[in-house]
Amino acid sequence: LPFTGSIHIDGHDRNTEARPVFTRLVQAVFQDPLGALNPKKTVGFTMEEPLLINGIGTAAEREQKVCQMLDTVGLDASYRKRYPSELSGGQRQRVCIGAALMLDPKLVIADEAVSALDVSVGSQILNLFREIHRDRELSLLFISHNLNIVYYMCDRIAVMYRGYIVEQGDADDVYQRPLHPYTKLLLSSVPDIGGQAERGRGDAPLETLRAPCSGACCFYHRCPLADERCLSEPQPLLCGNSHLVRCWKAPSSGILQS
Repeated sequence: LPFTGSIHIDGHDRNTEARPVFTRLVQAVFQDPLGALNPKKTVGFTMEEPLLINGIGTAAEREQKVCQMLDTVGLDASYRKRYPSELSGGQRQRVCIGAALMLDPKLVIADEAVSALDVSVGSQILNLFREIHRDRELSLLFISHNLNIVYYMCDRIAVMYRGYIVEQGDADDVYQRPLHPYTKLLLSSVPDIGGQAERGRGDAPLETLRAPCSGACCFYHRCPLADERCLSEPQPLLCGNSHLVRCWKAPSSGILQS
């Protein structure tokens, strides 16, 4: 974990602001909606609870906001009397999204928010996230192992390996013109139903628990391009306008370093 640096959201510094301030600014939607919801509490209570904790509104005002939020996430107001066991997976995730929005946050962190859902329901949830992002003008930090989904959802992409950001940039740059071997490996692992598989592209040894050499590139043990230079940790290189990559091999791709 990093021991230095700072986080600024909407002009607030996490290092100096009180925790309740950031609690209202930042909310999260998790992978398993059933695990995130209290099975003994109704949908209405779950969505009202953030308002209760923060002392917001009268009982009538809170109920009205719950009904409005249910409509925002595509559920009827009658759902406020239901329990999680009475909902489908997609409906539970809609409730979790609604609960996360009750305090009008500036940032929502969606951590593998559709990986537990089937494809059709997951696509509906993705489109709901996009509508909320557009209509409420909030920022969305979308965490996923699926680069196709990330490309569909995000303006910028950061690829992480073992806790390090190895590549980041505009979505088109990272997805269409990847520079780091790990990013290429991720993209090559996506099945291509309509065409022939490109065998051998991005091949690398399987992941192991083996720790990287001290001071070496974090991807050293798996990288097919690794050499002696990679035993020293690469610094982020700027390739193009805003495309950053942590790899000694990136300049050899022919892209100008600025």
